[in-house]
Amino acid sequence: MQQKINQYISTNGLDALKRLCYVHSEQFSHSCILDSCQLNTGVHGGSYELMAAFGAEHIYTNLIQLQNATDSQKWLFGVFGYDLKNEFEELSSTNTPLIHTPDLLFFEPRTLLLINKNGIIEIHGEPLESSFWHPSQLPNHHRLSNNLSPQSKNAYLQKIKNIHELIRAGEVYELNYCVPYTHTFEAFSAVRFQLDLLQRSPVPMASYLKTNHLHMCGASMERYLLKKGTQLISQPIKGTIRKGANTQEDQLLINELQKSKKERAENVMIVDLVRNDLNRICQRGTVHVAELFGIYSYLQVHQMISTVEGEINPSASLTDILSGTFPMGSMTGAPKIAAMKHIDTLENFKRGWYSGSVGYIAPGGDFDFNVVIRSVICDMHKKQLNYNAGGAITIDSVPEQEWNEVQLKVKAIKETLDF
Repeated sequence: MQQKINQYISTNGLDALKRLCYVHSEQFSHSCILDSCQLNTGVHGGSYELMAAFGAEHIYTNLIQLQNATDSQKWLFGVFGYDLKNEFEELSSTNTPLIHTPDLLFFEPRTLLLINKNGIIEIHGEPLESSFWHPSQLPNHHRLSNNLSPQSKNAYLQKIKNIHELIRAGEVYELNYCVPYTHTFEAFSAVRFQLDLLQRSPVPMASYLKTNHLHMCGASMERYLLKKGTQLISQPIKGTIRKGANTQEDQLLINELQKSKKERAENVMIVDLVRNDLNRICQRGTVHVAELFGIYSYLQVHQMISTVEGEINPSASLTDILSGTFPMGSMTGAPKIAAMKHIDTLENFKRGWYSGSVGYIAPGGDFDFNVVIRSVICDMHKKQLNYNAGGAITIDSVPEQEWNEVQLKVKAIKETLDF
């Protein structure tokens, strides 16, 4: 089978094989595809170019089950929802979900196709079905109907003023505030959307997840946490600026982002938060900032990304690691617990999978999880889809500029939806 796959890639290219994987995933109640989009940015050092998990041998829906499965040396794929935070801290969420999603869902795949960064292919579990090589046709268009939850610009600007009042009162010094977008649809192909989104916005930590009637289409470039042996690596993003019309303008924008006191202040606040989180489960003296204020460019935006690393305590379990670090600080603000409490008051919806994490756990306990941003969650039963975007608000944030940043972050999704 590996030889057949190699021959297919040699003849048709890796992107063509990936398309087969995405289309094949529709046949299963549970599937997950993790895709690096052949990007070698130098910042995302994961082991795999493509991971395609088809079918569910077993499904795990709580931390105890997941920890036991991890201890049993299984390949596992799935998602942590944002409100898993309530398992680790004295927090609650009374808002209404836009789309109902489980706080935790992982599965052991029946078939797993892996292609590492060196092009080496592995297949675990059952062999690929013959139907893999004969994909069905995908629909060409989506038909959206109602826009259910727009937040007006004026309402958003007022929320930023409210957050500034919290900062002045000493409640928080940075808070990630998000805006929801929800649509109903007459027709929507999650796989077609994912393929089109990644063509428009290729990223190194893309993810597609299907769990029965729920689909997540993701174009994330942010890593929540990577475990490689005894090493833990987190790569928070804070700092976003648009792409330029040409190379010269791009360089000017990169310089603007690199020198921005506001963006650097936001970034370093979250870096300090992540350092504090990692210190809870890493060996003393090992947590350090490997890169501060790195600028990385994608088709849609330039991003400021920092890298924080540490050596994990030998006794720390997966549950311990999650308890110490979840959710990603870039999606909360600081101080973290206070920020999460205020987020539930300021936002009028449950984030669900947004701000959570999708990824895998390998036999032996290594794992890699992204941050669920730039993603669309779809409920095929209710014919409804949701995507969200936001940013870190500090005392230096200019409300109008923050609104423009939200629009930039949803630009690729809206263009792909043709909305």
